[in-house]
Amino acid sequence: MSKLWPFLAVIVAAWIFPATPRFVLAHDWYGYTADPVYQSNCCGGHDCAPVDPAWVSEVREGYRLTMTVDQARTVNPDAQAPVDAVVPWKRIQSPPEAEHPFYACIYDMDRTAPRYGVICFFATPVM
Repeated sequence: MSKLWPFLAVIVAAWIFPATPRFVLAHDWYGYTADPVYQSNCCGGHDCAPVDPAWVSEVREGYRLTMTVDQARTVNPDAQAPVDAVVPWKRIQSPPEAEHPFYACIYDMDRTAPRYGVICFFATPVM
């Protein structure tokens, strides 16, 4: 029986600490979304996050997202420029999670019109 203890310990450890996590990170849902107009993937793995409602204002055309470089780095740690973009209503999506009012995906390689670096934008519907 003493020779079975190491084997049983490995089995119990594998059951308690599986190789595949039993939870999904909040960031994961971005990877399954795409911009409704441009059909580009929203996330490359680290460029999406909730945004502070103070950085968002409603304008006639949609939502305007204004962020300093440091604020943009809270969404995408590699951001090198501030964000000042109007996201038209037709590009705004409802997030599958409603923990925050707004989420954005920012990508520095696309800072020109019409996206101005905002690859995807999500707004939680107001009930």
